[in-house]
Amino acid sequence: MNRKRFKLFIMKQLIKNTHGFTLMEVLIATAILAIVLTIVYGSFVQTKRVIARAEGSVDELRGVRVSFNRMMWDLSMAFLSKQGPDQTDVNTIFVGTDDFAAGYPNDSIDFTSYANRIRNKDARESDQTEVGYYLNRNFEGDTVLMKREKRQIDKKPLEGGKSFELSEDVVGLNFRYLDQGAWVDSWDSRVSKAIPEAVEITLIIKDRTGRERSYRTVTGIPLGGKS
Repeated sequence: MNRKRFKLFIMKQLIKNTHGFTLMEVLIATAILAIVLTIVYGSFVQTKRVIARAEGSVDELRGVRVSFNRMMWDLSMAFLSKQGPDQTDVNTIFVGTDDFAAGYPNDSIDFTSYANRIRNKDARESDQTEVGYYLNRNFEGDTVLMKREKRQIDKKPLEGGKSFELSEDVVGLNFRYLDQGAWVDSWDSRVSKAIPEAVEITLIIKDRTGRERSYRTVTGIPLGGKS
């Protein structure tokens, strides 16, 4: 009998001590959970932005490096052919135009170079080529760095050939030319009868967030400075 009473007593205590959460406790728990989830989500979004920014910077630097490498290679092989002591071949040139558009430098450059890489042994071409670099700006204001290339030089070295995109998000392109120790903003071998000793290249990049960065390099021209 005592055993039955004891069991009954235990059952009553268990039932007595078992109860649900109050409304206040539920609200407090929900508020704490919301705060924790907000912190976690904010950290996730911030981390995602940092990763996207880092990836964008890497892509930007890669594009700048590729652009610089191509321009430096072509410029380092620039040349003029001589017909006489004071006369150059009209088929070979080095012309750098100083310009400004939409608040940014908008220079262009055209020259003949020994930088042509012959990919087909049966191709009717030599290592001589016509090269040009400029910015292509569309009606919406977007700009792309372009390269013009003509694998056979002719009497119109400023025209023709094929153009292709080299890098996007380039809003400014500036060239300067070293002439006997002084930097000048433009160059025309048809007047100077020579090519510069070196070329300074500046690219201004504007990413999708509107941030601008400038990159600059200088390349020497072994055949430059000779008239």
